[in-house]
Amino acid sequence: MSLSSSVRPVWRSLRRTPAFTITAVITLALGLGAAVAIFALVNGVLLRPLPYGDPDRLVAVWHDMPGVSMHKGNQTRSTYYTYRTFARSLAAIGVYQSGAVNLSDPRGGSEPQRITTAWLTQSVFPVLMVPPLKGRGFTEAEDLPNGPRVVVISEVLWRTRFGADPAVVGRTLEVNGRTHEIVGVMPQRFRFPTAATQLWLPLQLERNAQYSGGFNYDAVARLKPGVTVAAADRDLAAVLPRIMDISPNLAPGVSTAMLLEQARPRPFVVPLKDDITGGIARTLWIVAAAAGLVLVVACANVTNLILVRAEARQRETAVREALGAGRVRVLAHFFAESVAITTVAGAVGVAAAALALRLLVSLGPAELPRLAEVHVDPATIAFAAVASLIVACLCSIVPALRLGGVPLLRALREGGRGGTASKTQQRVRGGLVAAQIAFALVALASSGLLMRTFQRLNAVRPGFDVDGVATFWMSLPRARYASDTAVVRFYGALLDRVRALPGVRAAGITSRLPLETNGMDQDPFYPEGDASYDKKIPPLQLYTWVDGGYFRTMGISLVAGRTFGSLDSQRSDEAIISQATAYQFFGDSTGRSVIGKRFREIPSTPWRTIVGVVGSTRDTALAAAPSMVVYSPQVLAASSDDNGPQNTMALAVRTTGDASAIVPAVTRAVRELDPSLPLFDVRPMPAVFRASMAQLTFTILVLGAAALVTLAVGAVGLYGVMAYVVSLSTREMGVRLALGASPRAVVAMLTRQGVLLAGAGIGVGLVLFALVARFLRTLLVGVAPGDPLTLAATSLLLVAIAALASWIPARRTARLDPADVLRVE
Repeated sequence: MSLSSSVRPVWRSLRRTPAFTITAVITLALGLGAAVAIFALVNGVLLRPLPYGDPDRLVAVWHDMPGVSMHKGNQTRSTYYTYRTFARSLAAIGVYQSGAVNLSDPRGGSEPQRITTAWLTQSVFPVLMVPPLKGRGFTEAEDLPNGPRVVVISEVLWRTRFGADPAVVGRTLEVNGRTHEIVGVMPQRFRFPTAATQLWLPLQLERNAQYSGGFNYDAVARLKPGVTVAAADRDLAAVLPRIMDISPNLAPGVSTAMLLEQARPRPFVVPLKDDITGGIARTLWIVAAAAGLVLVVACANVTNLILVRAEARQRETAVREALGAGRVRVLAHFFAESVAITTVAGAVGVAAAALALRLLVSLGPAELPRLAEVHVDPATIAFAAVASLIVACLCSIVPALRLGGVPLLRALREGGRGGTASKTQQRVRGGLVAAQIAFALVALASSGLLMRTFQRLNAVRPGFDVDGVATFWMSLPRARYASDTAVVRFYGALLDRVRALPGVRAAGITSRLPLETNGMDQDPFYPEGDASYDKKIPPLQLYTWVDGGYFRTMGISLVAGRTFGSLDSQRSDEAIISQATAYQFFGDSTGRSVIGKRFREIPSTPWRTIVGVVGSTRDTALAAAPSMVVYSPQVLAASSDDNGPQNTMALAVRTTGDASAIVPAVTRAVRELDPSLPLFDVRPMPAVFRASMAQLTFTILVLGAAALVTLAVGAVGLYGVMAYVVSLSTREMGVRLALGASPRAVVAMLTRQGVLLAGAGIGVGLVLFALVARFLRTLLVGVAPGDPLTLAATSLLLVAIAALASWIPARRTARLDPADVLRVE
């Protein structure tokens, strides 16, 4: 028998029941499309190996420092050289810093750009084992302080800025106002540290510097063959005390011995892929589980449809068997129908998944790692094919068992018009519908809990006012702004211009905006007169450089004292602290007794006087406690021990109307002062606020979509079963109506059956949800995993939908004329 002759009867049979075929294909396409899209996402982010040489040997190196409440501390210059010199478990190690630089054309041929950049040691390229597309990486000489100014660029930058010039190596690029020679081009697959990185510069650390410096560098290392993560942990812990051989002092007045004693650093390594994806892995697996629920519910629905259709054709099947067709051949025909349906549904699902992936990638949070690597690849196609085959088997097995267990004579007797479904048949169909309701409850309750978390976070009072505020980041290159005076003069002139613009109510500058990571700087706080800190490291504070207009612009309240004056009147020995800091060190959140007190960052720096206390803000995250912050003035350094003004600052502008309307005018003001200076991360503060919840919003979006699809498919399944049960009970209903039963009583009886079926599903769903709710705990804020309000609302919604899905076919039956029903029967 040819393939076409085998397939033709299947398609002919499916064409005779277009409603069934279309419903089954759409239902399975939804389930398979969701599963394929999420598989591609999980595969691209979590499963696919990193695009580096021998990626399983790559690790990130961190420090757990319980003494200063830092559980994922970076590297210092001296820890890097300690591990590089003494660790026997590492084949190589490198450190790096992420950031951005200004890229400008000295000839004025192109607009200035802000480019994502990484500064790294010469050893990083060999650690990752990715050869350059052109040229080379850095040499040891180029990685020394004051070494040659060289740069490695990305393939994207090579193609967009240099037109894929094959002779690009040796050409120059102006980076932060200084000319650098291009020595290499990295291929597009090299996405380190992030996919946005387009430029790499040598870090140029000084091995013999007097002080170790802060924990400012990320580290990547390659384990030697055969070395395990646990063995590397032990090795690094054993050699860490030799840090004192490299740098006896961490900073002026702070010895390395004090660091080891007080902070109690414990080095540990994490497989690089786990380190990159660790923050999102749980969320993605929850999303994958939601997609799995959609597919399971779709399978249950289609299985029910196939079962109903098979039982409706029971007599036809029996006749075919009686005429000589074997039962195996008949069952094979039903399996072939399932394969045909899932094949079409799989093809539609893959196409839908490709579109859904584009949407997911565009809506995905910027911090989602490896997002640029997500696409429909051969592994995804293979997954779709295997999933379609499994679904075909699952959708066929229940109908096959039901038909295979029915004797021929009974099938001939029960397959007529007046036949009714057996209790076993009704239980099977009812069980499938209850399973759909149970899974729908799990998906709905999960998305409901996340929605309540989203509402709680939106209701948080962050300590600042985001409405009507536009923000602009800029970085003054040292080549053109070499002195502190030039930096302060530029920002002072810019503030004067911006404050004079129509519609501007207030303007200020800051080295860090709330809820952003740019400009993060944590340092100790040594209060005057507290001898307990002479031999211990105090808690770290966020240090932010601002001008006096920043607080008014951001709506941060003044609690006590005063704020800073204009840039030309600010003093380097003054500071403002948050209420949280005032309470931490002085036990006074009102700030009244704090004004006039003094502190310093490290024991060797000059004392600074507190002139004001402002309201605490949630600087790091809406779900975190109010931050402890020290605000420093953006002024000239009074001595070499002082921090001077910051070159990279954000301009915040409060307007009388729409914040985005002021962007062109502010951009012109910057261009008038310095045409070569690029603005970056230009956005209103509400966008910053939303971005801080991007991962939660993404999870809600995906889980919400899964819940809605699951709910819709479950409702359709319940409606289909109830409609079929009603059609099989038509004679019984006709008799009831003829004997005097009211149509309302008939409708109530049939609706009650559907509601009871849904109630059973809800009961099972609550048990399932109790088992899986703990996995949501890390995503919830202010809401318990077993929140009764969410579970009650979800259950009531499912009951209402079940009642409606049952009421519609019941009402149609109750309107029939009993005489017509009995005459037909």
